[in-house]
Amino acid sequence: MVKISFWLIVLFVFAFIFAAGSLSFSIWTYGKGYGTKLSAHSSSSEASIGFFVEGSGSFCGDILCNGAETCSTCSADCGACAGTGSGSSGGGGGGEVFNFIVIGDEFNMKIVSGESETNEAIIKNTGTKSITISVDVTDIGKYISFNMDSITIAPGKSASLVFTVNAPEPGIYTGKIILKYQGITREVFIAVNVISEGVLFDTAIILSELYRIVGAGQRLPAIIEIAEIGGKTKVDVTINYLIKDFDGETRFTETETFFVFGMKKYNKIFYTNGLEPGNYVLGIEVIYPGGFATSSTPFTVSTDENLFRTWVIFGILFMTVVFIILLIIFIRRHDEQEDYKLKERVK
Repeated sequence: MVKISFWLIVLFVFAFIFAAGSLSFSIWTYGKGYGTKLSAHSSSSEASIGFFVEGSGSFCGDILCNGAETCSTCSADCGACAGTGSGSSGGGGGGEVFNFIVIGDEFNMKIVSGESETNEAIIKNTGTKSITISVDVTDIGKYISFNMDSITIAPGKSASLVFTVNAPEPGIYTGKIILKYQGITREVFIAVNVISEGVLFDTAIILSELYRIVGAGQRLPAIIEIAEIGGKTKVDVTINYLIKDFDGETRFTETETFFVFGMKKYNKIFYTNGLEPGNYVLGIEVIYPGGFATSSTPFTVSTDENLFRTWVIFGILFMTVVFIILLIIFIRRHDEQEDYKLKERVK
């Protein structure tokens, strides 16, 4: 038993040193901008949603009024405190709180030029009074129509904001739906990938989840796929690479020309120099004779504090996995030794 305890302690120490070293190495690697090979293939970039780490503790600015947050300590999440009612005695009555959140605040859609697509965002009233939220849209307002100009929601209830996007000429379009109630503003990010009818290529631009949130100036490794639909013919294509913000402005652009036969898949590194903290779209436009294909995926440029927190949480998860694997190996070897000793006794 003493021997087992000794080796168990050794295992704990080894697991901690190995995992802590892996965490330090991963943060150093990321800070140096290496790690293109860490890019993981996902099935669809269009359906990807920005990477958020949950369970890391509440903080002011996470859009959730929880923990020790109140309307007086964090109005950004809990809303502004309403005045105390005049009928309360002794001045100790509590004021009403108003706040709301948006469930599903990113939409990345692919539409054929001239067609339309309808989606909905769910808005939840997390306050204690009924509110009427105004609805507005930036930049792509001429392409979006709503089922209502304002939404009234009772306390604790939810309502759907239905909107229809009418696809313009082929290209990548970005914008925001702005929801306001008094001092509270929430944003719904919209990216519209418009393709030509009878498109010849299926395209995708893919980011690993590790690079959904990056620091300013960090490299952004992506995987790009261009595949012919319905056959293999040598086609010369022009690729426009771009980064756009959700105010509709193009923050980076680059053009490349080559031919595609069947399928082309390659890695490309982008740079975030000059990008302020915020939400962006990384996209490609594939132009070829008689057609136009697009694809995009969202990412976030974060402050150093939020970025460090994300990687620390990732490192902790990695440490946990490593420890569990080592513990399983130890238990199995211990059981094998016990079985062997038991067989020896039987003999």
